[in-house]
Parts: sequence; structure tokens; C-alpha cells
Amino acid sequence: MQGQRCATTRGGRAEISSPPTIRQVAEAAGVSPATVSRVLHGTRPVHPDLRARTLTAAQQLNYRANRVAQALRTRSTGTVGMVVPNVANPFFPVVIQAVENELRRHGVHLLLCDSGDDVREEAELVRSLLDHRIDGILFSPCDRLSSQSAVRLAAGRVPLVQIDRQAVSDVAYVGVDQEAAMSEVIEHLIAEGCRRFAYVSSTSRASTAAERLRAYRRAVKVVHARSAERVYQGTFSLDWGRAAAQRIVDEGDLPDAIVCANDSVALGVLDVLRSKGLRVPEEVLLTGFDDTELASIAWPPLTSVRQPLEMIGRKGAELVLGSGAVPGKSVNLFKAELKIRESSRRRA
Repeated sequence: MQGQRCATTRGGRAEISSPPTIRQVAEAAGVSPATVSRVLHGTRPVHPDLRARTLTAAQQLNYRANRVAQALRTRSTGTVGMVVPNVANPFFPVVIQAVENELRRHGVHLLLCDSGDDVREEAELVRSLLDHRIDGILFSPCDRLSSQSAVRLAAGRVPLVQIDRQAVSDVAYVGVDQEAAMSEVIEHLIAEGCRRFAYVSSTSRASTAAERLRAYRRAVKVVHARSAERVYQGTFSLDWGRAAAQRIVDEGDLPDAIVCANDSVALGVLDVLRSKGLRVPEEVLLTGFDDTELASIAWPPLTSVRQPLEMIGRKGAELVLGSGAVPGKSVNLFKAELKIRESSRRRA
């Protein structure tokens, strides 16, 4: 923090040196003090070359702007908040890292909050972030209905971007076209000869879960209407995958394919199928979603849907720093990629 002093030695005697000033940063970068101020405080656009030179000089001199004074002058704290439903979900760490990297390029810090998939905790975290006068919020709402009030409260105060999950349609959103991705999964399985399906997912509290379920039902109805209702809903977890697989096995009606709403669920299903002596893919095909690291090292390797996580995080950060919550103008849907592996390939 500016105002601290660092100790240096001369002739065995400690001396106290003053922290670098904006003028010193300007001299080191070969720019004006006004340019340094614009870069560090984000008050006006600056040419990329000048910006890069300024940030390099500031880093080399270990210059840190006095954020308290800055906040008083510009009503900006240089901090963006991010609320996610579960930081342990393998989806979020990559997104969070991409967000932080993009914010850092603009001299902005990230304040990360985990709501624990609890709507009341989520609302409290949003109020706390607003009390701390953060400059914007990246928000992954845990409930597509019950989170609406928290989203609207925050969007009315600061730039807000919904990321991955959506609760309010007229507030900025960045995510993947979930329905197109799930439709591609079913099309692949049909092409492999599957006609009877089961679907294992979380409850449809999250918008992503609801969208994937809707696409699953629409796609499987074409070949087997009853499969549209063979749905097992719990949580996005390994344990729920195991429990759902046990139910499927106990019913004595093994489908051609089990479609899972994320990789953790799919790996839980795979664990139980293997323990029951049921072979994947010889007796039943299996797919996941999110293409986490575990998907490619599972045995057999798991077919999954890869979402462009870094692009999602980067775009979310760009929006919250720029246009923020412009209704109807900041909806960004990225295309996911189906990664086909042995778990869903019929063997000759």
C-alpha cells in the first residue's frame, strides 16, 4: 500500500526510502504523469503501447496507487466482485483465473465470493460487495428464479454481468449455448445406434441445468418418447452420479446410453456400472459435460462437452469493465465442442 516505506542499507546503516511517485513512473516510462494517471486509474483510453510501457514501469518500481485516495477522487475502488455457487466445481477455477488475469491487465483486483449454492448466502454476499463499493460484479446465480432479486438489486447499483448461469434475461450475460451442445450429444448417440436413453442431472435450479434438460427431452423424443421422462435429478456431484446409477441398475431396464449433465455425475455413474460388472461402452454408452481433466484420464475415456472457459471468463471481465449491464446488448453465447472418446463409441 502506498504510504509504506521500505528499508535500505548504506554503510551498514538502515535508511528509509520513500515509495515511488506517479512522476517517477512517468519518467521511467517516458510518458507524462497525466498518462500514468489515466492508465492506473482507468479514467480515459490510452494507446496500447503507452499503456504497456506505463504498466511495466509501475511494476518495476513497485508502484501501487493509493486506492483510498483514488476511491475518494473517482468513486472507484479498483475492485470487481465475483459470486459463484461453488468454487470447488471444476468448471469455475478456470473461469475465475481468466477473469482475474483480464482484470489484472487493467489494474483491477478481484474479490471472490462462494455462495455455497445457497440463495440467502448469495444475497448477503451481494449486499456486502455493494457495501464495499466495488466497481462491478460478475455473478453466477445459483437459482434461475430465486436469485432474480439479488441480480436486479446489484444491476441497479453497479455494472453486472451474469456468467455461465442466468437469472434475468435483460441483464448482461456470458455463457455457452447449452441447448445446442446437449442436442449435439444426443445426435452423436443416435448416430451410434442408441434409441433408449436415461438422463442424470442436478435439479433445474440453475439455468444451465434447465437448458440442458430441455434440450435432452426435445432431442430424445424423436426416437423414443419414454426416454424424455427417464430423468434422474439430484446434484452436480460424484455421489449423486453413484446414487442415480444404482437406481438405474436396480430398475432392471438398462438404456442404450446414459447422458450426464456434468463430468462429476458421469464419473459417479461409471463407478457404479463398473462395480456391477456392466461394461462401458459395450453394454451402455456414457457421456459427461464440461470436459474436466478427469474426463480424458477416466477409463474408458469419457465423451464430454468442452466449454471455452477462458473465453467466458475473459469476456465477462471485459464487459464488467466496459459496457456492463446494458440491457439486451451484452448477451454473448459461445459454442461448445463435443469431445468424442471411447465411452460413447460402439466397438466393432
